[in-house]
Amino acid sequence: MTDSSQAGTCNRVDRLEDIPKPVPTGEFVVVDVIISSTSIVRLLEEGASYVKPFGGVEQALQFKRETDDAVLVGEDNGGPIDGFDLSPLPSVIADADIEGRPVGIRTSNGTRAMDRVGHPEGLLVGSTVNAAAVADVLCERNRDSLVVAAGRQGEVVTEDTVGAELITARYHGESLDESQLQERLRASSTAEWLREIGFGHEVDALTAFDSSETVPTLEDRRFVSYTS
Repeated sequence: MTDSSQAGTCNRVDRLEDIPKPVPTGEFVVVDVIISSTSIVRLLEEGASYVKPFGGVEQALQFKRETDDAVLVGEDNGGPIDGFDLSPLPSVIADADIEGRPVGIRTSNGTRAMDRVGHPEGLLVGSTVNAAAVADVLCERNRDSLVVAAGRQGEVVTEDTVGAELITARYHGESLDESQLQERLRASSTAEWLREIGFGHEVDALTAFDSSETVPTLEDRRFVSYTS
């Protein structure tokens, strides 16, 4: 469990455009619940050797050309990208051949948020599924931290705010009405879109708060699983 007596502070912003300028020092968590944050968690759980984020499509394609056995995962405004191998939906990832392979990922919002933060060493990826584990890492690091809900093209996105609220509450040891948070997530427009395209089970998985202990952390611009 987290300890609210730590010296560092933990705050959140509800869209990446609200990150202060200049970007402050400290710990950062990027939260893009649907879908890149959750995808990176699942990719590492499926045995990816690392996950490298990209803000642009061409950089990701170059990575695939230059990296043996690489897999590209991504979407552009919810649709597939030419030359990419997989959708970033976690259930699709679970059925893919990922074990031991390097993975590049590009998404419309989450990897854009990572670009905005600047890819600092130790950047964490948070979602509803690993909120408690992320909060524990922040407490262990004991520095000022900012939890960034990625949002979408400058707009606040419900599921990202829910994820950020959950992480900060876990950090501060605060109790929450989790059923209300789950209902907010289910009622979001993105969750509705997932149901419309036949992936309602993804929404159910996202409401399983704290179901994962995997915390992706950036090392040499690659996400790997955090180890204390």
